[in-house]
Amino acid sequence: MIRTDDVVHLAEQATLGGLLLAPDHFAEVNRWIRGQDFADPWHRKVWTTLREAHVAGTPIGAEPVAAAMVERFGTRQADIVRVHDLLQATPKDPDPRPHARVVVEFGARREIAAQGVLLEVGAACAARDHESRHLKSLIQIVAAALALAGERWDDAIGRAAPSVTELLPVSLRAAAADQELRRAADKRLGYLPEPSSSDAAVNEARLIAALASHPTAIAPTAAWLTPESVTNAPWRTVYQALIAMSDGGEHIDPVSLATRAMRGARTSGRAPDLAELLDGISAEAASVPGHLSRVVAGDQLRRTARDGARTLRRGAADPRADLDDVLGQAATILRSMNDLAAVLPYVAGRAGGSNTRQPRALDAGPPNQSPDRGDGPVLR
Repeated sequence: MIRTDDVVHLAEQATLGGLLLAPDHFAEVNRWIRGQDFADPWHRKVWTTLREAHVAGTPIGAEPVAAAMVERFGTRQADIVRVHDLLQATPKDPDPRPHARVVVEFGARREIAAQGVLLEVGAACAARDHESRHLKSLIQIVAAALALAGERWDDAIGRAAPSVTELLPVSLRAAAADQELRRAADKRLGYLPEPSSSDAAVNEARLIAALASHPTAIAPTAAWLTPESVTNAPWRTVYQALIAMSDGGEHIDPVSLATRAMRGARTSGRAPDLAELLDGISAEAASVPGHLSRVVAGDQLRRTARDGARTLRRGAADPRADLDDVLGQAATILRSMNDLAAVLPYVAGRAGGSNTRQPRALDAGPPNQSPDRGDGPVLR
């Protein structure tokens, strides 16, 4: 079995070796590749050295690059014997571009997979605090990272596409390339409680029971919570009955609801027993559906983020999955989370809305500022 990591390593060697032998292609390849695209840390050092030579206008070749690496990193880290491996891995046609496209593709795949932790920590904070401000900021950052990865891939394969990343605020582009942000999110996620499916099912039952006493809240709830997304199967039948009765303009009372749920259970096969239904409605008669909606939306966000992160990791790791399809899946996940986040106020205790000011960290910077490509500092 040919391992993906081995093929990617070979493509990285062929790319760098090709650039050493055919440096005229560097300017084109430099548009697509960033330092993080190289999985091997030593390859990232070679790439940084090549970029410095290109910026300085000094010759690019095996000997000058090896000497520059010793000067910059020291003899041990430079490990210039490995330069020979780069040249050996380069095909007879040293054109680095076909192999650079492989490097970009799998660098973009790792980039996509790494975004899941931002969504998970954002959803966990939103569920805990009942507010969306941190989550919305992280969704913006993830969306920017996906856009940047997609445009680099378009450029690498020569596909003409309108550039949208140039319109992004500089600070947002920098945040999208910030690996330390993802490390911090991963560390913070470890301190947050795991989502509980049993607690989520209880919260769904409470919200649905409360809607029976507050029928005017049914339509607003149905606008964001579909029956298919309710994990509590018995109470899902009750929820479907409530939506049908509300849409039909029927009077809703416990007896009528029990009758409709009883009929619905013949199709779904699941429903709470009569005592549980009546006790639930009675217990939540004085509850506020708006608060329970925020609780359930938080649970839904956590589940969507957890499942979405797994989907991204699986898709990005599968070389059979088309990169465009993986990016499409990521966009769908972001839309779902954005819709759920709209249920929460931007700041807890304050009405949300599109006019709420976003964090300053995402504001545009000076127009002459350039984002960090992630290639490391370039000596000029």
